[in-house]
Amino acid sequence: MTTPPTDARTTPPAGTGTPGASRLPDRVLDGAHRYHLVRAWPRGEDHALVELRAEDGGTVAAQWFACPVALAEAAAAAPAPARVSGDVLLQPGGADARLRALREVLAEDGSRLVAHRPGRRAVVRVSGTDGTVREYVKVVRPGKAPDLARRGGLVAELVGDVVPVPRLVDASRVERGVLCWSVVPGRTLHDLGADGGWGAADARAAWEAAGRAVARLHAAPAGPVEARHGAEEELDAVASWLGPAVAHGLLDAGTVARARERVTAVLRNAPADPVLGVLHRDLHDKQLLLDDAGTVGMIDVDTLAVGERALDVANLLVHLELRQAQGLLVPDLAAAARHGFLAGVGDVPRDRVSAYTLATRLRLAGVYAFRPRWRSVAADLLQQAAG
Repeated sequence: MTTPPTDARTTPPAGTGTPGASRLPDRVLDGAHRYHLVRAWPRGEDHALVELRAEDGGTVAAQWFACPVALAEAAAAAPAPARVSGDVLLQPGGADARLRALREVLAEDGSRLVAHRPGRRAVVRVSGTDGTVREYVKVVRPGKAPDLARRGGLVAELVGDVVPVPRLVDASRVERGVLCWSVVPGRTLHDLGADGGWGAADARAAWEAAGRAVARLHAAPAGPVEARHGAEEELDAVASWLGPAVAHGLLDAGTVARARERVTAVLRNAPADPVLGVLHRDLHDKQLLLDDAGTVGMIDVDTLAVGERALDVANLLVHLELRQAQGLLVPDLAAAARHGFLAGVGDVPRDRVSAYTLATRLRLAGVYAFRPRWRSVAADLLQQAAG
């Protein structure tokens, strides 16, 4: 496998925690092509899955490796047209050694790759000849697919009669890691808010409906749900982002340490009888869709778990803060959305919402530190969590 010209630089040592000294390249050169880092998902401190954007606006999945040997091994296993540029393995067009069914799915008429995390998962949108989206196909490693199919079916059983959710429409390829899901109608609340065509009353009504949909999920029978996600699991999730962010020089180590101490204390100060429910666990405005009839549907429900309802509520509210900080939601719509959602979701212990709010801000500081465009927002989130 050949290596095109690159501006690869010497990688600084890990663990310095000096903001601005990122080990991840913000720019990748592949011959005449120039790519910019959109976001990354760290897999520890020495490996990351990345999304790059080309100058024409298209995106390319890739992997970054700190270790040249690991990079060479991954490159040797990857199918064409994967190629190496510096310390990055570019994987365009669904080239993925672990998701071997992906190329087959992309070869089908009307298929378009919309998301790809190499070796983990990919999402393909399938449209009919008239351009209407027919289904979404998720491709994962074969061993992961049966559980995802089970979780999707469980959500449909629990709330599908009143909350539209994706349904598995073809189970014939599950054992090969291919899951075909129905389309949930509507537009995301994220896009509706960012478009600027809403008034405050519209936003409040939509978000109140969203709150009712979430409340219905929270109140669903918890018995069939196997996964549990409490304070300790949330602290682990926070740490999984912060450790790499400090190692890559994206967040200040001292501020992170203060924030983690504060968040750990408030999360562990849980009541003896917490208000539990069935959680989405990754609830935000891109996971909720509003159709023309005013019904709110829910997607990406494969993180389902039983835990404190306050976690979902806090995660959603902090994302509204985030959208305002990003300039994607004007203040009056953000306020209307918050009030509407809280009215719809019902009574949730405020002290636990406050605790999970701090934890969510800290986790998102780690997430958005790996997105160059939003690193200043990540720094603000970290300061808010540290107090």
